[in-house]
Amino acid sequence: MNRRALLAAVPSIALAGCATRLGIADRIEITRKFVRLHPWDDDEPFDAVVRRYDPDEGVAYDDDPHEALADEVDPDEPLVVSDSVADRLAAEYEIVEYRIYACALDGDDCRETTLVREDFNAVEAGDVVDIVSRSSGAGLVNIHERREERD
Repeated sequence: MNRRALLAAVPSIALAGCATRLGIADRIEITRKFVRLHPWDDDEPFDAVVRRYDPDEGVAYDDDPHEALADEVDPDEPLVVSDSVADRLAAEYEIVEYRIYACALDGDDCRETTLVREDFNAVEAGDVVDIVSRSSGAGLVNIHERREERD
């Protein structure tokens, strides 16, 4: 890494660590990540695909993905939604949510929240991340530890 790139990275690394220590960000472990689709008609929203993490079993998809994403999901790969798939889903459904279910590291205080697609794509079920909660969902501050680094 050259000096300029290192100097450019230092503020964001420092900010991520400070945000967690100051209590601005929460350090959580992602136990599920999923795409929730809201149909245009008044049908109930549904989770089109769910990727979960279990410390004993590892990472896997729950059931088969809904037909809207069936061709896009590889059982051996992380759940990532490309630009073209996101555009198609946005045209076919009233609302598309990129959601995670995560718990504080002590196991208490579990919750579900929405991420922007870019943050959703950056994380995997089982990752430990720092997020900032806001009214529209959560913002990813830092990926503290990747699941595969612990396994």
